[in-house]
Amino acid sequence: MSQGYRQHDVIIVGGGIVGAAIARELSRYRLRIAVLDKASDLPSGASRANSAMVHGGFDDKPGTVKASFCAAGNRLYHELCDLLDFRLVPCGSYVCAVGEEEHAHLELLREQGRANGVPKLEILSGDELRSREPHASEAITAALWCPSAAIVNNFEAVLAFLDNAQANGAELFLETDVTGLLKSPDGREVQGVATNRGEFRAPVVVNAAGIHSDELSRMAGDESFRITPTRGEYYIFDKATDGLVKGFFFPCPSKRGKGITVARTADGNLLLGPNSVPQEAREDTSTTREGLEEVFEGAKKLIPSIPRNLAITTFAGIRANTDTGDFHIGAVKSLRGFVNVAGIKSPGFTSAPAIALHVVELLREELGDRIPLAEDPAFVPERRHIPRFAELPMEERIALTRQDARYGQIVCRCETVTEAQVLEAIRRGARTLAAVKIWTRAGAGRCQGGFCGPRVVEILARELGVSPEEITRHGGHSRLLTGATKEPWLGGEEA
Repeated sequence: MSQGYRQHDVIIVGGGIVGAAIARELSRYRLRIAVLDKASDLPSGASRANSAMVHGGFDDKPGTVKASFCAAGNRLYHELCDLLDFRLVPCGSYVCAVGEEEHAHLELLREQGRANGVPKLEILSGDELRSREPHASEAITAALWCPSAAIVNNFEAVLAFLDNAQANGAELFLETDVTGLLKSPDGREVQGVATNRGEFRAPVVVNAAGIHSDELSRMAGDESFRITPTRGEYYIFDKATDGLVKGFFFPCPSKRGKGITVARTADGNLLLGPNSVPQEAREDTSTTREGLEEVFEGAKKLIPSIPRNLAITTFAGIRANTDTGDFHIGAVKSLRGFVNVAGIKSPGFTSAPAIALHVVELLREELGDRIPLAEDPAFVPERRHIPRFAELPMEERIALTRQDARYGQIVCRCETVTEAQVLEAIRRGARTLAAVKIWTRAGAGRCQGGFCGPRVVEILARELGVSPEEITRHGGHSRLLTGATKEPWLGGEEA
């Protein structure tokens, strides 16, 4: 590596699900890959705050870029979940109609789905729906059933792709904010990126920057699309609600999007949301009283018996809505070597594995002279997640504890997370309270970290060799402690 900068073959800007999936596919080849993300832990952005739905693929108009990837991405998730060890729950989805006008829209969605290659779509009567889902509203007169839809643990999925990519040689650089593009003297070719951590050089730069992808695209001379940040707010409910719904419930979609949904998460919580609030700010993920009320009232139209008193947390995410309404994927003509994978909103999470395969072929066909794709015979396609202690049979728990006594030390009571799991998360790169939560679910339960938070801070400080005051929630200025409340007693006479 030359002095003053880092040399790679491919730079991927953005470590969300799309960037992670591309990194994993490219790690099959003898390439030096860098994934840059300005966050302190991953997933961040829209990959962190979404409905975690693996869509069937019926909602997108045939012929659009979205439609070409969604159903294919769905199939890949079902193939990859065991190989990469992330949680996927096949549950199916229902688009619910109230009245004849909405019933006609279900027919349209079914025809779109068939054109997009979505299997086994079926329109159910309201009574058929309620025979399967007893808590569904009596007002629902029909529903489009899509059996191929699923729920994914979105945190685990992003980590799985990135973890596997890193195991195969890709490098991840967090807290790395791209501030500009490096270009050849004639301005026609990309040569890398400038960041707050110095220069990264590469003949190919892939723009998977999510909500900021239009800004990066403009740096490359491409102004073909604009993103309007759109905030969506959500509720998460206690696992005591498990069983209220089995499938993923949608209302009939509108111009604002797919609507406020109700679903069981991959971990057994209940999820409501999102609403749709266009805004100028790209980083404002605050929730509002009005927005959350809109979400709850919208959800009640589908499942009237939702127990509001069992809500345990709320959050918001920002979607990258483009003015064209579609993904923007392709090599940019104005700057050779720069590739857009931009404006990826719903069904972007679903589409990511299929997009990654497409990007590899795009690089092979259009930029093969810059980065020849020679397969690496040492590529390892699978990875294993940290053992999910709470889900293991007792005999397996006992066996793990005999191997490592720290599996017998419960850190998080709500989610039954052990000290050994927290230590493994740190070994794999967790440096913040949020990262430990993402890797292990410590802090994701009913008390939202009220019990386990101090213990996780203690373990992080001990293992990282820093003071507890230096541990943050999610990097940056999000420190949890400001100092000791009293001096330790060192012995001798009391005052």
